[in-house]
Amino acid sequence: MKSENYIFAKLNGFSADVDRLKKHFLEEVTSVDPILYKDNNVKYYGWAVLSRDGSLEDGIKRISASVKSVRGVTPTKICSGYLLEVIQRLKEMGVAPYRARLMQLEAEGDEMPFHTDAAKETWRLHIPIVTNPDSLFEWRREDGEIESVHLPADGSAWLVRVDVNHRAINRSKGQSSRVHLLMGCGDGLKQGMLSEPAIQL
Repeated sequence: MKSENYIFAKLNGFSADVDRLKKHFLEEVTSVDPILYKDNNVKYYGWAVLSRDGSLEDGIKRISASVKSVRGVTPTKICSGYLLEVIQRLKEMGVAPYRARLMQLEAEGDEMPFHTDAAKETWRLHIPIVTNPDSLFEWRREDGEIESVHLPADGSAWLVRVDVNHRAINRSKGQSSRVHLLMGCGDGLKQGMLSEPAIQL
């Protein structure tokens, strides 16, 4: 599977213990005040896991293109215990994670518009920790067709293209947040990293 031919895939050979990640999130992460971030009409709460300066704030909000390009790879104080084990495992697999963060997407009336985050092939990795069936990741193809997937919190890591028009939505009717560990993939995707289920470009 050549990465340039896909917009979505499962990371081959990876599995995390979601219960342990959720425990770390509830006991360690939420005891620290999050960074509130409103972007593309929706509200996020975020905590940096790997940042440029080791702070919990860096990398939560959009980083300006005019800022010198330095990848956030310094662990923050919440990058400990099992969460650190997961980051180390991804490094061992060659993912080269950077700007890793925990992002909590609230269920709101407004929906994020479709947008792109890069001009060339760029992937982001998501590990869902808390989710609901109405939390979706969508892409809009050039012909207007929309591809929509739900990323289950089953321990898998999901790879999503962000140079293609995309958005994350949480259409839950109740007060149901969606929490994902997400990060950039520093060295691109190597042969054999992508596996089914997958969606072609």
